[in-house]
Amino acid sequence: MDQLSFHSRKLLLEAVRSAEDAAIRLRQYAAATLPPVWELPEISGDADLPASIKITAKGWLRIELPCVMPRREDNDRSRFLACLLRNAIYRAFPKQDQPRFYTCVLVYEHIYDLSQSRRFIGHDNLELKHCQDVLEAAFLTNDTAALRSAFQCSHRGPQDNTRIWILIPEQFPEWLKWHRECWNDSTENM
Repeated sequence: MDQLSFHSRKLLLEAVRSAEDAAIRLRQYAAATLPPVWELPEISGDADLPASIKITAKGWLRIELPCVMPRREDNDRSRFLACLLRNAIYRAFPKQDQPRFYTCVLVYEHIYDLSQSRRFIGHDNLELKHCQDVLEAAFLTNDTAALRSAFQCSHRGPQDNTRIWILIPEQFPEWLKWHRECWNDSTENM
């Protein structure tokens, strides 16, 4: 009886794994082939739009997500954010006339809600790949790592969100001057 029970549990676990793999493949296929969805559920109650993109007066490209980037092990949320980014890019540049960068600095500004006393997530534990792939496809002429640098910073703010800036390398020192809160002092309690 125990052997049959063990065998049954093993079959059930294999079926669950197979179903999960099929669901992931179906989502990836749908994301690659279906047109963007215009009405998306919000992932943050106070966000007017799930994601926004604008070019600032200084000519910096700013992408804003209404949450902190997910941890590496949270692949479903990462894929969802990638979908939000694709739709934001489509809304901001419906004629596909977005700026294209040959070389750039990607700046990830992780902003944590002041009212919460949680610790910052270490940058090495944040999942950036799915969103970065979307940004590279939309805004970079070449995704070679030698042509792209990345900078990450964390600080406290009025609500959780992530700002991703795409700058030409010459703009980065000026960006640092205007965003001292990103690197000048530590706001985290140890």
